Amino acid sequence: MIKKATALLFAVWSGGTSLVMAQQPGDMITTDSSAGWKAKNYSSVSGKDLEKTPVANLTNTLYGRLNGLMVAQSNGQPGYDQASMLMRGRGTYDQAAIVCYVDGFQVDISFYFQYLSAGEIENITLLKDPVTLATFGMKGANGILWVTTKRAKSGQFRVDAQMISGIQQAAKIQKPYGAYQYASLYNQAISNDRYAINGNRYQWTPAYNDASLQEYKDGRGTDVDWLNESLKENARYTNAYVNMQGGLHEVAKYNLFMDYMDQAGLFNIPSSSESSRNAGIKRYNLRSNVDLKFFKIFEGKIDLGGRIESYNQPFSNNTYDNARNFWRELTTYPNNIYPVRDPISGQWSGNTLYSNNPVAQLNAVGMYTAHDRTLQGNFSLREDLGFLTEGLYLEQALSFNTWSRVIQNKTATYARYYEGKPATSDQNTPIKFGTNTPYGQLTWKQSNLSAGYNRQFGVHSVHAVANYYASDMVPDANEDASKIAYHYQQIAGRARYGYQHKYLAELGWSYSGSDSYAPGYRWKFYPAVSLSWVLSEEGFLKNNAVVSHAKLRASVGKSGNDQTLQGRYLYQQYYRFLPGSVTGNTDLSFNGGIGLGRLATPDITAEQSMKYELGLDLTIAKKVDLQANWFSDRRSGIITRNNLVAGYLGYTGADMLPFQNIGKVTNEGFELGVSYTDRIGDVQVNMGVMGTYARNKITEQAEISNKNSFSNTTGLAIGTPMGLVADGFYQFEDFNPDGSLIAGLAKPSFGPVQPGDLKYKDLDQNGFVDQSDITKIGRPSYPKLYYSFNLGLSYKGVDLSALFQGASGLDVNLLGAAYNQVVPFVGNTTIYPTAGNAWAYYPTEGIDTRNTATSPRLTTQSNANNYTNSTFWMKNADFLKLRSLQIGYTLPADVSQKFHMEKFRVFLTAVNPFVWSSFYRQYNMDPETPAGYPALQSYNAGISFTF
Repeated sequence: MIKKATALLFAVWSGGTSLVMAQQPGDMITTDSSAGWKAKNYSSVSGKDLEKTPVANLTNTLYGRLNGLMVAQSNGQPGYDQASMLMRGRGTYDQAAIVCYVDGFQVDISFYFQYLSAGEIENITLLKDPVTLATFGMKGANGILWVTTKRAKSGQFRVDAQMISGIQQAAKIQKPYGAYQYASLYNQAISNDRYAINGNRYQWTPAYNDASLQEYKDGRGTDVDWLNESLKENARYTNAYVNMQGGLHEVAKYNLFMDYMDQAGLFNIPSSSESSRNAGIKRYNLRSNVDLKFFKIFEGKIDLGGRIESYNQPFSNNTYDNARNFWRELTTYPNNIYPVRDPISGQWSGNTLYSNNPVAQLNAVGMYTAHDRTLQGNFSLREDLGFLTEGLYLEQALSFNTWSRVIQNKTATYARYYEGKPATSDQNTPIKFGTNTPYGQLTWKQSNLSAGYNRQFGVHSVHAVANYYASDMVPDANEDASKIAYHYQQIAGRARYGYQHKYLAELGWSYSGSDSYAPGYRWKFYPAVSLSWVLSEEGFLKNNAVVSHAKLRASVGKSGNDQTLQGRYLYQQYYRFLPGSVTGNTDLSFNGGIGLGRLATPDITAEQSMKYELGLDLTIAKKVDLQANWFSDRRSGIITRNNLVAGYLGYTGADMLPFQNIGKVTNEGFELGVSYTDRIGDVQVNMGVMGTYARNKITEQAEISNKNSFSNTTGLAIGTPMGLVADGFYQFEDFNPDGSLIAGLAKPSFGPVQPGDLKYKDLDQNGFVDQSDITKIGRPSYPKLYYSFNLGLSYKGVDLSALFQGASGLDVNLLGAAYNQVVPFVGNTTIYPTAGNAWAYYPTEGIDTRNTATSPRLTTQSNANNYTNSTFWMKNADFLKLRSLQIGYTLPADVSQKFHMEKFRVFLTAVNPFVWSSFYRQYNMDPETPAGYPALQSYNAGISFTF
């Protein structure tokens, strides 16, 4: 029991939680049954549970799996579907991304972690307590995702295999109106635009006459559903792996994992096409983990992993825009502009106004392909020096990680025809093969040296470890000198003391250094301490039939964040090219020059975090586990542009102002997790609920005070949307005959208004609605409360599992998240039902929505008054989703053995089949991905077996 307890101590000494093999700096042990060190201040999920959500991107298996981890996805396109991850909400307005370690060494989430296979993972743990994070130093403030891959548990030969195949489809796509509705509402917009010309009166002046409207209504006019033409109803998904274990007893063990994954996109492109390619990704994965023991005192590990990924998508001039330009055209082109193909010439249709035929853009302009290669090698050696003194050991570990990307574009062009004639100068050209071009690379070398000691002295237990960690990462600089290399070093340690398994104390520390800062400011010290009291070991609770385990925890610690969005080497003076002067009399010459850029900050250093935590761990009747935590994260030194530098010092232009360690944010909240496990007859029951509530507040950010205090963002949550407060629509009675507003109404400063436009509150009551009236208009786009609950049942070979995940306390700004759906006609775009019930008054046409409108009047012109951030566009985006539903059947053991198998199971899985949300019901949009490539739901069948 004590040996298990010591294991939990020594995991991540480059900063981390405890652990046994320094190389990682150790394998993370999250199951410790000793009474004293039974820890609950982390969250963990097994690879087996992650496999219940069969998706291509590993980040999308983590919804609701780790208490304290908030996961959100904004794009469903294969290859671009990485979810964002925050630990316990948002603690900084600078870079808040979580840091990831795989088998003890840091990895890049985008290039490495996101396309690991769930089948190769033993477990993933979210490290979040102050002591653990302090030992990560400058890497710890945003939380640590600690990943352990599978290793052989014994030398016995074993084969596990699984294959899943199914279909994926869009969870929700909102379609624009068809040609008839488009033309009818366009008539409203054109008529509205002539309000001033018609003497400040609404007079019906349609662009489409009744005959044209009737043609559209009867289906005789052009009415192309571009989404139907361009997208398929579903796409395939396949994943298969084989995992083999074996060895020679405890002398040598191996785990060999092989994986294949294929995910196709929803673009309607024939698989046989030579001129384009559907979006998709294929992955080939190989991992070998070998454990060796020799000469009694040595333990070694050799871990090798390699992965090949191939990405495809229709060609785009921007290889990283995930087809954004195509989606804009696909979702904004009206249905009545032209047929897919010109009926006279048979060529692709097009014209000068709508030149990029969406279907042709998919099928006739070429393809983008990328091939990624990822290799990682970890090597470690551990020496048991117990022959010198019991419990002493040394560990050394090295890691080499490389990633590279090669792209090849195949391009073509096509002729655009309209009514039988060429509409542009474009011509049909054959596909042109581009060269294989290196596009990105990363090389990462890391090393770890550790010395540890753990021993029991009667009722006293002592566990300690010290570690030196070094990291050198060379990314693809792409001509950015600040990205030439990243050098990081750290000395860290952790020590635990326990008395009678009841009273526990722990110290953690690290001394971290980064080359991003000037000498003298590169190194920072991060200490932490925790105290625990195991109540269940006291006489009044020991051997209690109801309370099996009870523990109180308190901890405080400092950690850092060297990730920043503001650039590197901010201590150095930057220069920039500036317009110069013109010289000469007759032959004028332009003389450029250089001048000061952003001013240097010699004492810039890493952002700091002081974390506090109180916790309770409780086990009741050995069936119910409860974990409750209160936490507080107080950030300081957030790198912020100092807007308060006085202009009289000669610094002109906001881009010259220096970045300094100014910002402060407080983030506080609580977590609760309850699980229940029992067996009732032949029924095994597993149930659980977890939730994290977090709210933050910016307390300092060098903000220049606004005219009105309600316009300041200091004191508000990070990302709080700011704008005007909508107050309904202007009505006819608000205007004088000459079109001016009546006395007593504040005058808007965003351009002329007319009946049907949005009206705003004059908050400072100065008679004008302008930038001085901007205030808080809603909640940030990330949740305050993130929760999930799961259910697992099994009965005589039949098993059922379900995972629900929800979020609340967040809003969506429709202007930002779904602009094209709510701003119709402007820029010659189409119209969606979201904007269909617009304010209008044309009694001769039977149109009067003055009292029922849910959108401002339609217009074909830009309108700064209506389409500015305001409470009108902020919508509640709370939701609950069924993330995963799986039902399976396992053959009885005696039947499986007849086929020479230890276990055989078949199962059906649904991913994201249901969503409950008022936003979803009202606007027909997914609250996480309201626009662009949609979020996906899938239905799969699979088999798994063990030899």
